[in-house]
Amino acid sequence: MRKILLLSSLVLLSACTLQASFTPEKSKLNDATLGVPYYEQINIFGGRVLSYDLHSKEVIAGDITPDNIGLQMQYCNDKMGNNCLQIRGVPIKTGIVKVRVYGGLAGGMFSRAGEFDKTYTIKIKPPEGSS
Repeated sequence: MRKILLLSSLVLLSACTLQASFTPEKSKLNDATLGVPYYEQINIFGGRVLSYDLHSKEVIAGDITPDNIGLQMQYCNDKMGNNCLQIRGVPIKTGIVKVRVYGGLAGGMFSRAGEFDKTYTIKIKPPEGSS
C-alpha cells in the first residue's frame, strides 16, 4: 500500500506545470513623466526564467512598445535568465507604453517547464504645469 501511495504521489508531482506570479501584481505600472528619469522593477516568481530567440540565443524576457519612447528593459544584474527585470530611462514622448514580460520557467525533476506572458502599461504624462 505504501509503495502505491508513494508512486501515485510521484506521478502527480511530475505532472505539475510551473506557474509564474509577478510583482507588481496589477497590470499597470507607475506613471512616468516626460523628461524625468523613470525606474520600475518587475519580479517573476515560480522558477528560473528562460527566454530564447528563434536561433536558441538567450534574450531578455520581454519588450517595450513603442521601442522609441526612451525606456529600456534590462535584467536587474548582469546574469541572463534571472527573475528580476528593470524598466528604466528618460521618457521622450507622452502616451501609453506596453511592457510585455514573457518566456518560460525551467522545469525540474518533479515539475514540467511552464510559460508566462503578462502585459503591463505605463502612462507617460507631460510635466506638471505644461499645457
